[in-house]
Amino acid sequence: MPCKPANTALLVVLTAILFWCSPAGAGKPCRIATVAWMGWSPLHVAAAQGFWRARGLAVEVVTYDDPIVILEAMKAGRVDFAMDMAGSLVGIYMAGEPVVVVAETNWSHGGDKIILRRGDYLKNHIGGVIGVFLDQPSCLYFLGRYLETVGLRLGDFRIVEINPRDLSAQFIAGRLPAIVNYAPWADAALVRGNGVARATSADFEGCIPECLWAYRKTLQKLPSRRVQALLHGWIDAVQWLQTPGNRAAYYRILRARTFKGEPELSDAYLAKMAGEVRIHNVQQMAARNRDGGGLLRYLADLKRFLSENNRRQTDWHPAEIFDNRYIVPVLNRRIKAPETAATGRETDK
Repeated sequence: MPCKPANTALLVVLTAILFWCSPAGAGKPCRIATVAWMGWSPLHVAAAQGFWRARGLAVEVVTYDDPIVILEAMKAGRVDFAMDMAGSLVGIYMAGEPVVVVAETNWSHGGDKIILRRGDYLKNHIGGVIGVFLDQPSCLYFLGRYLETVGLRLGDFRIVEINPRDLSAQFIAGRLPAIVNYAPWADAALVRGNGVARATSADFEGCIPECLWAYRKTLQKLPSRRVQALLHGWIDAVQWLQTPGNRAAYYRILRARTFKGEPELSDAYLAKMAGEVRIHNVQQMAARNRDGGGLLRYLADLKRFLSENNRRQTDWHPAEIFDNRYIVPVLNRRIKAPETAATGRETDK
């Protein structure tokens, strides 16, 4: 016997309630792609501490060993969201991919380094190769900012893209005179390759903002509340890891999840890497993600840089790449009524 319209409407409402209120029934889990990078460790914290589960959202964090692979995973639909440098999203957008920055979450502040051998300088290699872990506007903007300080330009060199692990190996083997890489692999080049950091991302504050992103079609399919729950879970994790009393537990999560498979990392080295990123608190996220805020200003300056270096493949506007309608309501809520981070139980003992 067919359902009456009223009964049908009630069934729809009940189904929606079950979808949102049941931790196990939050529909197909959101899958987020990342790499072993300290700045994106809140993902592993949120998963380990159950912050998303406490908000009724099922999330799976997928850690890749190469940032180049993440885009292919996104294209193939194996993951729904990913972490990346905001400048890289500009390059992907110019290549015709409908990508959207959902929120700026952090920036590199010393973790990315421009490395040469001790006693060597880039002026000795004009016309030669510089190896980078991504041939995208993100890395190139950082490199370009440094080149400006020594009277050089991107066009003076040939840029070669190599994954971060092999990039440092090639430098150590003497096959590359200069590289742009990030910790922990950048540090291997410094120690084992007689390298010296001629510049780091801390020398040009905010030159590598980083973000959560998705394809536009993915965002169009998801209810806004689900995306906002994802962002709330990230903020819960940031509040937790920035609480001094949680430091030992945080380091256990880093070893077990973020840097799983890497050689044992000491507390001192983990603290060093933590000092080389700036993971935004709520107020900092608000300043960076608001209308006219820091991320939009960065994108505008990146556009200028690309034009000056003949790297702007197509015309674009910052607002086409960054959509802050998900993050701003979340931040407004957190600022007006600060919440204690969701209670979660550490799973990495």
